[in-house]
Amino acid sequence: MGRKTARDGGRTARAIAAQAQATEEALAARPSAACANFARRLGAARRAFLDAVDFIAGQAKASPNAVYSGSVPYLMLAGTFISGWQMGRALMAAEDRLAAGEDEAFMHAKIATAAFHADHILNKATGLRDSIVEGAESVTALALEAF
Repeated sequence: MGRKTARDGGRTARAIAAQAQATEEALAARPSAACANFARRLGAARRAFLDAVDFIAGQAKASPNAVYSGSVPYLMLAGTFISGWQMGRALMAAEDRLAAGEDEAFMHAKIATAAFHADHILNKATGLRDSIVEGAESVTALALEAF
C-alpha cells in the first residue's frame, strides 16, 4: 500500500485501471453475452479498485492505521481486479480463435473459465473494497493488550 499506492498518490494504480478500462470497453463492444457479462463485472471491480486507491492515497498520511488495516484486502482486491482484466483479454482472444475455427474444445473451455471467473471471482471485488474503505474500525477496535 505504501510503496506502491500511497507513495505516488495512486497514479500508477490509476494508470493500470485505465488500461483495464480499455479492455472493459472492448468487451462491451462485442456481441456475445459472455463478453457483456464480463465487461459489467470487470467495470464493477475496476470501480471498487479505484475507490480503494482513492481512499489509500487520500488517507495514508492522515489516518495510516485506517489505511493499513486494509492491507490484506487491498492485495486481494488488486489481484482479483488485475487477474480479471487479464481473463477478459483471454476471453476476447478465445472468441477470436474460436471464430477462426482454432482448437474449438479448448476455446470453449477458455470461454467457460472466463465466465466462471466473472461470476465467482470478480464479483468479490466490491466486498473487498468495503473491507478496505469501511472496515478499519473493526480491525483497530481492540487494544494491543487484548492480543
